Amino acid sequence: MKKYAVLFLYLIFLASCSSYDDFGLASTQFVFSEQKWELVQMSGSFQNSETTGEEMEWQEYYIFSPEGTFLKSRTIDGLIFEATGSFEVIEYDDDANHYLELTFETGKELAGNCTGDAKELLMYRTSTMISSLWMACDGPGLDYSLSKN
Repeated sequence: MKKYAVLFLYLIFLASCSSYDDFGLASTQFVFSEQKWELVQMSGSFQNSETTGEEMEWQEYYIFSPEGTFLKSRTIDGLIFEATGSFEVIEYDDDANHYLELTFETGKELAGNCTGDAKELLMYRTSTMISSLWMACDGPGLDYSLSKN
């Protein structure tokens, strides 16, 4: 009987040590539904340079599928440009934020990044807002809102 009690306490200890996802962004979230994220705000490096809606330089959205793929669509002056690829939800040590790392297979010119490669990194601000990290190297600040879950 003591063996079972020790085993029970050990299991409780292990469960208490597991990380709690208080941000509500477990990577399994994508398993259950397709998600569409629409560009809602662009900003530059100058203060008060934010634009929204039709005043933005382009309109853009991402669709993330349960299979781990994405579609990125950008409309500029009526022309539509698209990119596709795969993504994964990632975390970094000593960083409480959650990220989406996109790897472009087509439309690599739409990848907004600091390295010029076929990857893009988006950071969750909240469970309904993500932001591009392109602004870290003088790219535009791009904020996306969850429009379809």
